[in-house]
Amino acid sequence: MSKKILIAEDEKNVILGVRTCLDAVGYQMEIVEDGEQAIDAVHREHPDLILLDLLMPNVDGFEVLKELKGKDKTKHIPIIVLTAKAEEEDRQRAEDLGADDYMTKPFKPQELWDLLKKYLPDNEL
Repeated sequence: MSKKILIAEDEKNVILGVRTCLDAVGYQMEIVEDGEQAIDAVHREHPDLILLDLLMPNVDGFEVLKELKGKDKTKHIPIIVLTAKAEEEDRQRAEDLGADDYMTKPFKPQELWDLLKKYLPDNEL
């Protein structure tokens, strides 16, 4: 059974790039475009990993991290922040809130695959 990844991202071109990478290796994907939808989708879909943008409408990625990493039922899910926010203070805040990894946009497919192998090691990439 393939792994399920939740993509919380509101930029269409980034969604397309991530989707292209993940389609190539057969991951199941759920895509949401704001933080509120991300939290709902985690409880509904039970993903194996979350790719999370920080700058989203309604509820931002920092709040999503705080909510999901603060609950016993969801704190075990690896969250990789995928964001344009390259400042060290944003990276540190995300790590303090429980982000498992942090990758800035633009990214190369190999960078994404390397992180997926790290957190979903039983899938072949």
